[in-house]
Amino acid sequence: MKTQGAVLSLAVSDINRSHEFYSAVLGTEHVQLAEGIVGLDLPGMMVFLANTEDFTKYSREAKRTPLLPVPATDAFVSCAIASVEEIEQVLLVAGAAGGRAFDAHEIQHATGRLQYVGTFADPDGHLWQLVCNLTDSQGAPV
Repeated sequence: MKTQGAVLSLAVSDINRSHEFYSAVLGTEHVQLAEGIVGLDLPGMMVFLANTEDFTKYSREAKRTPLLPVPATDAFVSCAIASVEEIEQVLLVAGAAGGRAFDAHEIQHATGRLQYVGTFADPDGHLWQLVCNLTDSQGAPV
């Protein structure tokens, strides 16, 4: 799998407190993203912080229709992937290697991009999300 970037997403009980903590500890500036998500830009990686109730909308334990059919979690790693085909291949390998692959879906990101997202769990249940942007925020193919 060749990634084009990595993101660690964390559910937090108080986004302002967590933002202050991580900014102080890591010495980072934040980027305010849509829907109350704060991004911390680190060398080679981005960390997203989201309030727990906002974070859970991505799992099937959500009270409304989830964006992705995956188990509830309080953290996952996302990797930008170049193609839909590569995502499908990684999901096949993950399932065959003792993990669990979930059905991939197209979702509309908060920024307006259409994305193809595949998720797998390692044998211990840690979630990895593979993301391929299909369009930019204006809807143009990428």
